Amino acid sequence: MVGMRRVWIVGLCAAWFLGACMSPGRQQRAELPYWYLNPPVADEQIYGVGMADMANLSTGRTAAIARARDDIARQVSVTVESSLTDYAQEAGAGRGPDVLQFVETVSRQITSVTLEGSRAEEVVVADDGTVYALVVLSTAMLREAASAEFVRNEGAAFADFKAGEAVATLDRQLAENPTRAGQ
Repeated sequence: MVGMRRVWIVGLCAAWFLGACMSPGRQQRAELPYWYLNPPVADEQIYGVGMADMANLSTGRTAAIARARDDIARQVSVTVESSLTDYAQEAGAGRGPDVLQFVETVSRQITSVTLEGSRAEEVVVADDGTVYALVVLSTAMLREAASAEFVRNEGAAFADFKAGEAVATLDRQLAENPTRAGQ
């Protein structure tokens, strides 16, 4: 009986010790929606994903959907600006020179796209309150928007061309028929 009690006490102490000594590591991540890390791929649609962990569910939903739209915008058009600074300095002589090395990279991604017709296809709230959003944009809608922008740009380019022609014609007429001062 005393031997059995001792086994239980040793077992409980060992379990407590193992539990206390285990490194917490990363926090347990809530179950992710199946589409979050690997969004769907389709010929006629572009998918974007976003997440937000906010205290207010409405704000979290809005932020997750906005981030998913941002994900689509980055897939459609993005300008990347980056710089790299690589610096090395060596001082001293002999077997133990002091070496200083410094590498810095800076990158900025900018996107500006109108995502007319994008819609939230699925919004999931995890047990921990994190909101995940899957947004979809039809490539047909994207093509229509691009075509409309191209037509507008063509019209503006034509108007600019015609204005340039008019100014050139005026300059030519003034050169051929100079006005006389005082008449």
